[in-house]
Order: sequence, then C-alpha cells, then structure tokens
Amino acid sequence: MLSPRLIPTRLAGPSARPPIVIAAQSPRSRLRTLAILVVLGRYAAGLARLRLTGALDAHVAGRRLRLGFERLGGLWLKVGQLLALRIDLFPLPFCQELALLQHGSTGFPATAARHIIETELGAPIDRHFIEFDDEPLAVASIGQVHRARLRDEGVVVAVKVQKPDVERLFARDLAFVRWFLRFLRLVRFWRHMRWDWGYEELSAVMREELDYNYEASAMRRMKRSLRGHPVYVPRLFSRYSSRRVLVAELIDAVPMADYIRAAESDPRRLAVWLRENRIDPRKVARRLILSLFRQLLEDNLYHGDLHPGNVLLLRDNRVALIDFGACNFTERDYLEKFRLFMRALSTRDYAKAADLCLMLTASLPDVDYDEVRDELVRRLRAWATRTPVRELPYHDKSIDNATIEVVRILVSYKCTMEWAWLRIHRALTTLDTSLIHLYPTVNYTRVLQRYFRRAERRRLNALRAPEFLRRLAAAPAKTLDIQDRVHDYTLFQGALVRRHAQVLRGATSKATAVWRFVAQLAWTGVLLAGIAGVVAFLAQRRGPLSVAWLGPQIGGWLAAVPSLDPFVWLVVALTYAYLTWALLRLRRRLHRGDRGTHERVAAV
Repeated sequence: MLSPRLIPTRLAGPSARPPIVIAAQSPRSRLRTLAILVVLGRYAAGLARLRLTGALDAHVAGRRLRLGFERLGGLWLKVGQLLALRIDLFPLPFCQELALLQHGSTGFPATAARHIIETELGAPIDRHFIEFDDEPLAVASIGQVHRARLRDEGVVVAVKVQKPDVERLFARDLAFVRWFLRFLRLVRFWRHMRWDWGYEELSAVMREELDYNYEASAMRRMKRSLRGHPVYVPRLFSRYSSRRVLVAELIDAVPMADYIRAAESDPRRLAVWLRENRIDPRKVARRLILSLFRQLLEDNLYHGDLHPGNVLLLRDNRVALIDFGACNFTERDYLEKFRLFMRALSTRDYAKAADLCLMLTASLPDVDYDEVRDELVRRLRAWATRTPVRELPYHDKSIDNATIEVVRILVSYKCTMEWAWLRIHRALTTLDTSLIHLYPTVNYTRVLQRYFRRAERRRLNALRAPEFLRRLAAAPAKTLDIQDRVHDYTLFQGALVRRHAQVLRGATSKATAVWRFVAQLAWTGVLLAGIAGVVAFLAQRRGPLSVAWLGPQIGGWLAAVPSLDPFVWLVVALTYAYLTWALLRLRRRLHRGDRGTHERVAAV
C-alpha cells in the first residue's frame, strides 16, 4: 500500500472539475444504425460543402469528425483514437484533433452499478463493502469508477464497473464497422489503407478493454516492473475483481490534469503547493521520461495512455500511474531495431538512425534508397540542432517531433508505418501533454544519453557472476563495444538484404511493366482481329448487302475476302478463343507476380 507520507495536500477541490452527468440508459435503441448513418452522412455532406467553398482543411475535417464520434460515443471513440494514430496516412492536424477525443461525462445510475457488482461477486454489496459512494468519481466510454471501502481489509478502493449492456452495443457497432470496411474494399477506396489490419486492431482493443481481467493482469505485471523505476502502481484486489468489475487501491493524490489547471489559473497557489510537498517539476518530468523509455526498451511492457488524468503527483517528486487498460508490448525483433534507433539519436549517429527508420517501416519506398536516407539524415540533424535551444517551443524539440518528422518523409515516399511504431508514438504524445507543463526546456538528446548510461549500468548490475565481473573489469569498454558491434552488424546485414531486395523490386516492377505493355498491345490486336473476323463471317454468310452500311470501301474489301468453309471458320474461332485465354492468363500472372514480389520484399 502507498505510504501516507507520500500523499500530498489537496490542490484542487471537486468543484474545480467538470461535473458528471448521470443519464438514464437506453442501450436497446433500434435506431442505432440509423443514427450512425446520419452522423457519417452529415460529416460527408459537410466536407463536400466546405470543399466547394474552399474552406476545407485538415484541422476542420478532424474537428468535425471528432464531434461526430463524441456524439455517437462507445466504440466510435476507440475508432477515432485508432485513426488518430495513423499519422502516416492522414494529415497531422487531422490526427491531432482526433487525439482530443474525450470519453464524455455521462455516467449511469448507481442502482445499475450496484446490481452489476452484486451479480459479478455473487453476494449483496454490503457483504464486501462497508462504504460505497453512489456518485462516480470518473466515467469512461466503457465504465465508471466509484469510491468504496472494503469490509475485511478496511482499505479505501476504486471500483471500476462496466456499463450495462455495453458489450452487446459494442458488438453491434463493430458489425457496422466490418460491413462499412467491406464496402470500402468492394469499391476499392484507398486500397493502400489496409482496412483489414485496422479492423483486426480495433477488434483486439475491444476484446481486451471489455474484459477487465486483461487490465488486472497488466496491473500485476506493471507493479512488478515499475517497482524499480520508482513509479507507484495501485494494489489490485483480485478477490473482488472479475470480467466486469475491477477493484484497486484508491490513490488520494493530485492528478496531472489538476496541476495543469492550476498552472493556467493560479500559478502562485501552485508554487506554494509545490514547496509544501517538496516537488520539483523538472525532476518529476525526468522521472516520467526515463520511466517510459525503460518501459519501452527494457521491460517491454509500457503504459500506452499517459494522459494527464492517468498520472498522479505524490510528495518528494514521486508519481503514480492508474488506468492500465492500454498497456502494450512490442515484438522482440522490432523492439531491438527501435532501441538501436533511439540509441543512434543519443549518440548523434543520424546516418545509422536513418537506416533503422527504413527497417521499421511496413512498406518500402519506390525510389532510390539513398535519396530517402539522405532526406531522413537532414531532418534528424535539424531536430538535433533544435533540442538544446531553450527558447524554442517544447513540441519543436520533443522526441515525438522527431518521430513525426520521420513519418512525414516516409509518407512523402509512399511508405506506411507498423502498428508497433504508432502505439509507441501514442505513448510519447500523451506523455507530452504533461511534460510541456513540467519541463518545457528539456533537452532530449541529453535525456537519452542519461537513459542509456543508466540502462548500461543496470545491465552490468544484473550480471552477478564473479568470473564475468572480473573479466569485464579488465576491459569493460572493449567487451561492450564488441557486443554492440556484433549485434548491430547482424541487424544491418538484414538491412543490406532489404536494400538489395528494394533494387530487385524496382527492376522486377520495370520488367513487369514492359511485359504488361506488350500484353496489352497483343490483346488489342486480338480484339480488333476478332471484330474483323465477325464482320467478315457475317458478310460471307449474308451477302454484301448486309454490310452496305459500312460504306463501299469496306464492303469492297469484305467482298475480296476469300470464301471459307464452316469447318475453317470453326478452326479460326477456336484459335481465337485460345489466344484470348492465353493473353488473359498472362495478364493475371503478371499482376500476381508483381504483387508477390512486393509482398516478399516487404517481408525481408
């Protein structure tokens, strides 16, 4: 449990926060699909009108879509959040607007919450809780949180309760999304969007967030991994938790959202509060940054939604995290490449960082490799020159800005990013909303250097064998250098293979294009020959008068064509059919071969 000496004094009372509206639930509305079609139809019509008047831009389009998703609520908030990740497919202002999606402030009646808790725990609520506040502390798209006190343990807890019938409503909306994406694939709208991947990602998010057992598992694992950071994670009470109910320790701390409101409305009071609780905003910021890097690159389990409501400030520069429904991990191979990318930024090796950027993409550029690489190096160097300038805005020198610069270049060369990259980008972006108020003059190059020094020290401390420590003491720098060189060489051999595959892809695509042109000419010739053969056959079977409308010149030419027996015409027709079939088969093979080459190269 959290030590009482770490609990800070109150900064903002309940009146400073927006009130929570309790609304009667009507989840069984049969007009849900109609409401979705109306909202999407209005959005499309509004965009068309703005385009005609010349007032359409990415910011306006994103804001209108965000308001529409907030009006629909439920699953559509998650759809908007996933679209906000796709900075490689949509303009940045559009994604930034969707990233502002709010869960809304509408809760459901306490009677429904009590009924769900009793159903899940199989006993009256008074058997487990001696106190239970009917007014919720917070609400989200899937559930809401109540304050309570456990009877046996005597601990004040936060009880997260899933909304009534939310699973059925989300399943209905997900079915609509699946139907809509099938329609987009049928009409071949934006084929490069890979709609199947987006649907699978949305389905996985829904499956995990609708089952609180996933969040409970993430809390247990994060509590173990964050113990050494040190970042506090609330204690989970598994005995009282289930698929629809989650009970955890209630942290009586100050959310980062209250800190931001106080910084904007009453900075003097905030300064007094910081002194009272021995809090240095810069130290808190560094602790959050270094912790997130460690979660990403060492623990391979990170909190993916560190917005100001999920970061709690404690005394003595300590922090706590809550809401672990968006915890993620990264595949090992991809994680190693991303770790080397971050290390290259810290050592200012931007050529190596550019190579790693191309290794982290989901698709390769269709132009010369060196052209893209040089552009990446220039942008990363420009970012590095901004990081030590204290007077520049925070967003111009943040790590997130570096990732955005990379994505902009890759998108300009028709590259797309992996979901793993986009999830990491979301974690960095949401944390930036706090860091911009805590430490706006941060130098990320120095922070990265500090992180890797500490990570190296932790790695050495983990090696407990005395023999190894004696050998390491003799030549530690040389040993570590050899290890890093071997590891980097292995990864860059893969990059070299991929680069050669890129050249092969370009050559294959050009050869395929030539053969396609030849096949198209042959197909056109066969088609014209077939038309001429049909006209000649009709002219010989029905006489010159039947083609008199073609004119005397064509009629005379047809009359000069030698008369053929029906058997000969049959042989001509069969030959023509075979040539047609062979050309169609060749065209299909060329198409499949080119697509297969692209897929194999992308898999290298």
